[in-house]
Amino acid sequence: MKLLVDRKNRKYVVHDKEFHTEKGVIPEEDIKNAEVGDVLETHLGKKYTVIEPNINDYIELMKRKCSIILPQDLGLVTGFTGIGYGSKIVESGTGAGSSLLFFANIIGPEGHISSYEIREDFVEIIKENIAGTDFENITLYNQDVTEGFKEEDNSIDLVFLDLPKPSEVIEDSYRILKTGGFIAVYTPYVEQFQIVSKVLGKTGFKHIAIREGNVRELEIKNNKTRPNSRMAGHTGYITFARKM
Repeated sequence: MKLLVDRKNRKYVVHDKEFHTEKGVIPEEDIKNAEVGDVLETHLGKKYTVIEPNINDYIELMKRKCSIILPQDLGLVTGFTGIGYGSKIVESGTGAGSSLLFFANIIGPEGHISSYEIREDFVEIIKENIAGTDFENITLYNQDVTEGFKEEDNSIDLVFLDLPKPSEVIEDSYRILKTGGFIAVYTPYVEQFQIVSKVLGKTGFKHIAIREGNVRELEIKNNKTRPNSRMAGHTGYITFARKM
C-alpha cells in the first residue's frame, strides 16, 4: 500500500493498480514501480508525491460507519498513562477501530491489546481495517463487555472505555488492572463523567482527574494571522484514574 498526496494535502491510498482521479490517470506500471519520495504525474499533468502511510494516515482514510476518537484525545491517553512498548491494554467500544489501531502501533509486537465490541456490523469493519495492517498483537471480541472481561486479575496496564454507560464495567476493570495501572474513560457529556468519577471513587480508584484536549490551528496569511475558524470546539472528556 502506498499513499499519494497532492499539493493541497489531499491523500489517496493506492495499491498496484491504475489510479483514476478527476485530474487524470496514473498508469498501473508507474504505481507499481513508485518508491517513497517519487512524484507521479497524471496524463493531465497533476502531480502527487508518494509517501509511506503512518498510523494516523491509515486511520484517517480507513473504512468507518461511525465517528472516531481523534489524535488529540488518543495523545492525552498515551501521555497521561505512560503506555508504551510492551504494554498490555484492554478497550471496549471499538467503533471503527481508531483507538485500537493507534494503541496497537504504540505497544509494538511485545505488547497486546484486547478489544470488545458488541455490534456485529462494527466488528466486520474492524476486521477489515485490521487486515489492512501488519499488526499481530490484537484480539477482537464480538461481545457485550458487561458480561465481563476475559483477562486475568492484575494483568493489564490500561483499560480504555468508550461506552454509553461505562460505569457498568468499572468494577471489572479494577479487577484486571495491575496495581499502578490506569483506567481512561472517554465520554462526550458532563453528566456521564460525573457518574463515572463517583463510581471510580467507590470502586477504590485513586488520583481521579478529568481532562479535555482542544487543539487550535492558526491560519497564517499576510497581515491576517488568526485562529482557524473551523476548529473542533469539543470532542469529549477523558476521566483518568489509577489502581493503587
